[in-house]
Amino acid sequence: MARSSLAAAFWLCISFSVPALSEASQPVWNGLSPQQKEVLAPLAEEWDRMDPAKKKKWLGIAKRYPRMTPSEQHRTQLQMRDWYSLTPEQRELVREKYKTIKKLPPDKRHEIKQKWREYEQTPEDQRGKK
Repeated sequence: MARSSLAAAFWLCISFSVPALSEASQPVWNGLSPQQKEVLAPLAEEWDRMDPAKKKKWLGIAKRYPRMTPSEQHRTQLQMRDWYSLTPEQRELVREKYKTIKKLPPDKRHEIKQKWREYEQTPEDQRGKK
């Protein structure tokens, strides 16, 4: 009898502790610190629907954010906003293109990165006119 009570108590503890660990490692939006909310603001609407791996990634970025230069911080904010403004289909297309680029030889990837930097430096009203 004592053995079955002990086993039941053990399983009861485990069943209550696992969700608590899961929630602590994957906080809901309201569980984030004010600094995290400020950094991750572009993700606010999506946060509670994100899978745990993505939350972990973004929390890591929020942790590094104070050490970024102002231009890196600005770029990070823009990338967050741009990514979460895409539809799921557009995101999938971007992921597929990324996979394709990752398979290219390093010199080709460097060439693509260079072209992208040039594109980013081009004023918006002149993009696509070349």
